[in-house]
Amino acid sequence: MPLHTLLTRARLLPVSVISDADKSLPTMDHGIHRIAGTGTIAGRAVTAHSDGDLLSVLEGLELAQPGDVLVVDASTNPTVAVAGGLFATEAHRKGLSAIIVDGLVRDLDTLRPLGFTVYARGTCPRSGPATTPPRTQVPIRCGGVNVHPGTLVLADDDGVLVTTPERLTALIDTAEAIHLHEETALAKLTDGGSLFSSMNFRTHRENVLNGTPSKLGFIA
Repeated sequence: MPLHTLLTRARLLPVSVISDADKSLPTMDHGIHRIAGTGTIAGRAVTAHSDGDLLSVLEGLELAQPGDVLVVDASTNPTVAVAGGLFATEAHRKGLSAIIVDGLVRDLDTLRPLGFTVYARGTCPRSGPATTPPRTQVPIRCGGVNVHPGTLVLADDDGVLVTTPERLTALIDTAEAIHLHEETALAKLTDGGSLFSSMNFRTHRENVLNGTPSKLGFIA
């Protein structure tokens, strides 16, 4: 499947559904949260390792192509912002999907109305220097997970998940089926139906109590 098609399908799903399709997929810790933007993003990682210096982030921003996600490990210096309004506006102009920072950002008054997706641990008005030789397109850690150049990054309001094209291809059909079942169950609930009429909870509970192999799921 072409990567463009795969990512387009992934963007139509909540990240929680993709996680449900393969619970072994690594997710960034909850400290990495959405600062600005909406919806589900999905793209290839362009990585930057920053000790609080801006040159790595700028070089990563220059290297990134439309649809990419700039992922920055700035965890070693949680005292300065390494991205803000200017960087996000340039990323938006270039057509990037998002900037994700294990560290701090700034310029919320610019970020929020821009409509571009930014994740970070928090904000700080002070920015870092631009004096350290840049390190980009190297393996990094972000939010407690390994991110390599080209790793697929998916994120929404629930958080950030990373995977590979091969694993996403293997699970995308299952994820779409889960999403359809959840949407059907939600529609029944909205109409006054019971959640338990849409799930095999009682049968699964009995199987668990009896030591019988079983799996909780939706009833078609």
